[in-house]
Amino acid sequence: MTDAAALLLVAHGTRDPRGAEEMERLLSLLRAQHPGPVVHAWLEDFADPGVAEVASDLVGQGVSRVVSVPLLTLGARHAKTDIPTQVAAARLAHPELTISHGRILGLHPALFALARARIDAVSPAGGRAEEVLVVTASGSSDPDANADLAKAARFLAEGSGHRWVEHAFAGVTWPSIDVVLRRVAAAGARRAMLFSWSLLAGLLERAVAVSAQQVADEVGLSLADAGRFGPDPLVAEVVLDRYREVLHGDPRMNCDLCAYRVPLPGLERRVAAPSGGGTDERCP
Repeated sequence: MTDAAALLLVAHGTRDPRGAEEMERLLSLLRAQHPGPVVHAWLEDFADPGVAEVASDLVGQGVSRVVSVPLLTLGARHAKTDIPTQVAAARLAHPELTISHGRILGLHPALFALARARIDAVSPAGGRAEEVLVVTASGSSDPDANADLAKAARFLAEGSGHRWVEHAFAGVTWPSIDVVLRRVAAAGARRAMLFSWSLLAGLLERAVAVSAQQVADEVGLSLADAGRFGPDPLVAEVVLDRYREVLHGDPRMNCDLCAYRVPLPGLERRVAAPSGGGTDERCP
């Protein structure tokens, strides 16, 4: 057996069979790159297997080290409480198994690159100044997670060329997709682009898309849907980044998305350039 720690993905869980299929495709991508075991667990009890079952299976296979990574993009209750609770329970049940827990995928640069590619596939770059970008998510009672979606929407628009951007949620919090689309239509918008800040297909994402199309038809808004991240090699890259962080430390400085660290559209020349350090010097 390889010495590499096993990789355990913990996802929310879904009743949508498309989501389970996409998880299997993502696991295949990861297994092609990771030398150790790659497994997954679902958080919700309506989907199997759970963390406890997977931990028991790994112990039975002789695995002694595991890195768990939450397959989530936003840090709400599931990331902060539910998954850590299940991981802690697995540690107690299997003291012979060392489980190191990673952070959510979050606002990783590779996810923004993938989101731009999804938008490029359905929207001509030349017309985006007149197109409203609407980035959606499931919604949470956690202001921190909700604010991260707002940040993701603005940051995505900075790189995609959109100059009008909104965000919306499927439920729990505001604003909903119907409110957002009615508002932009009333303000004069004629075309909107949807992108779901979600990793796998799910019923909430589908409900948002259906509601969006109904409202668009009602108010005369042209609507394009760029989909979601899905089981893409870039998502696998982010998962493996989070895995490596656990084992080797987090190499970040003050942010994941700094223009002096990440080549952003239109700002590529800033990468590795001196920032000025509080002086009057500025990188263009």
